[in-house]
Amino acid sequence: MLSATLVSAQDILPTRCASTERDSVRLAKNPSLRNLRMKSEEAIQEHIRARAGARTTAEIITIPVVVHVIHNRTDNVTGGVGNGNISDAQIRSQIEVLNEDYSNTSGYKGFYTDSLAVDTGIRFKLVSVVRTYNATNQFSPITDADKLAEISPAWFTNRYLNIWVTRLNDRYLGTSQFPVVTEINSRTNGLSTTENEEKDALTDGLIIDFRYFGRNSETITSKIYNLGRTTTHEIGHWLGLIHIWGDATCGTDYCDDTPVANTKNETTDITCSPVYSQCRANVVTRNMIENYMDYSPDICMSIFTNDQKERMHAVLELSPRRAKMVEYSKITSDQLMVDLYPNPVRETLTANVFTPQPETYTVSVFNQKGQQILEDAVNRTYLNVKNFPSGLYYYKVKTANQTVTKRFVVR
Repeated sequence: MLSATLVSAQDILPTRCASTERDSVRLAKNPSLRNLRMKSEEAIQEHIRARAGARTTAEIITIPVVVHVIHNRTDNVTGGVGNGNISDAQIRSQIEVLNEDYSNTSGYKGFYTDSLAVDTGIRFKLVSVVRTYNATNQFSPITDADKLAEISPAWFTNRYLNIWVTRLNDRYLGTSQFPVVTEINSRTNGLSTTENEEKDALTDGLIIDFRYFGRNSETITSKIYNLGRTTTHEIGHWLGLIHIWGDATCGTDYCDDTPVANTKNETTDITCSPVYSQCRANVVTRNMIENYMDYSPDICMSIFTNDQKERMHAVLELSPRRAKMVEYSKITSDQLMVDLYPNPVRETLTANVFTPQPETYTVSVFNQKGQQILEDAVNRTYLNVKNFPSGLYYYKVKTANQTVTKRFVVR
């Protein structure tokens, strides 16, 4: 017989997070990312040291969220057991969970909660739900990010956190795309202009299995991962956090206030029994199984630490798309704004687009003769111009109520 502290056989453990595996695929396709990742870590650590003690407790950053629901219900009915076309109530519950977890108001307690849990100063606001039918039964969180982004194109990823919610294969719960952090200065503006970076921008966000998104929904049948903490965990990665055990035996997550752990806490024990590690000779430490970046059951989670908070805020300042998102969140203008750079351009043109209301926009490009060479691309952020003849072009951005046209030169 199973112990009373364990859940039923239907809760045979899935794999909470595929972010490490997804990242390995990205690194294999683009080996230069590995060096960039090392430089990113150096930049994060230097930024944290330089900003030590400078952040105010009142500083709150609100991240706007777009949820893309990709389902195979031809009747478009929402909600119910086994239905990937999840209800609006389930989606709203996930945003509530995020705001509780990132503000340290969840109410869940653990050994380290009172002493080390902090309000991260980060909040979330749902701005749109995009529902799209697709006949595919399930997707891979490791290899299908491009496919999901084609089915339901991302809202501009330098302004919104995009979350694709669908059914995943291989018992994965979710994944996310790690941020790229580069040195931001007047010369580089923190931007890469490679094909890979252009593609990465279109998939920047989270992918979550609909059966683990939100809480208190009949769609969620797991007794282990039933409180929406998979999304809390994946946003941590999206903001630069690493698994609590450092993805190695007694590895590092670069946060001094999280105890070193031998490995992940992957368990069916929903009583949250203590777990210990011995990573140094004759030194036994208690694992922080309460941390959102472990694999613990949802009910055991209740902590982001101060060092994790500082790391997330460093990424929000150093990662180009994240930093632009924060900048846009503070704009109160009612005008459509478009910036293009570099201009003149040789390879990849980048567009920063601000819309006064959360809405999609379309992009059209015309040559000097007035001929349209790009037709109404939705939410386009990058434009590959390597095959464009040299000359003057017009970049037209249109929302429901406003239109802005900018000129750019291809050399």
